[in-house]
Amino acid sequence: MEHNREFLTRERHETKDKRTTKTTRQLIVEEERGDINELADAFVKNTRNQLKIQRDESFKHYQETVARGV
Repeated sequence: MEHNREFLTRERHETKDKRTTKTTRQLIVEEERGDINELADAFVKNTRNQLKIQRDESFKHYQETVARGV
């Protein structure tokens, strides 16, 4: 399976009379490594781990705030 990515590039051209900038699009075709389901599972797992870390940090911050207020 192939994976396509598109990049914008800018080229500057100078002549005696004027300067121009040209924007072009490059389409890069890459072979996808691994199964799409494996990539999706890894993404979901990573997202869940990040949410858990954020939730734990938020709870810790809440406990510290409550402890200072009492």
